[in-house]
Amino acid sequence: MELSSSSRGSVVNALSHDQLTEIVHFMKTKTYKRAGESIPYLEQTDRGWRCTLACTVDAKGKPKYPQLDLSRFSFGTALGKQLVHLIYWRYDNDGEQISADLNISHCDADHTILNLVQETRDYNESRKYCHLFGWYKAKSGEDRPRCPHWEYPCCGP
Repeated sequence: MELSSSSRGSVVNALSHDQLTEIVHFMKTKTYKRAGESIPYLEQTDRGWRCTLACTVDAKGKPKYPQLDLSRFSFGTALGKQLVHLIYWRYDNDGEQISADLNISHCDADHTILNLVQETRDYNESRKYCHLFGWYKAKSGEDRPRCPHWEYPCCGP
């Protein structure tokens, strides 16, 4: 299997479709404990599947993306923590490889919602503004949202 030349997603790109299926099935059917309560890894919402794992944080302490430690799987002992959205996008797209030249973008303003698309970095960056300024919703007096992402529109609560 050829790996992406980009370090982002190269470990996830090395996973087979069967391994991706095993991981996502585990996340859809198993729970973990948080404060004594059983929490599903993935839960179905009206906006799609949502990952309940704690998000990583950026240098400013702002939440980023959930990760799953793959060492719990027989094939993943040396793979460490990987971004859930990369795993889920590959699973949801029949094992398609993540292109080294593209990003996996969150269409939803809530990054725990796994409504994902592979697109250029420019599109990925511009989605941040749709999410930040609420352009995925029609403003008062406007007949449609301002979101410029026509093929895979931004969304949110």
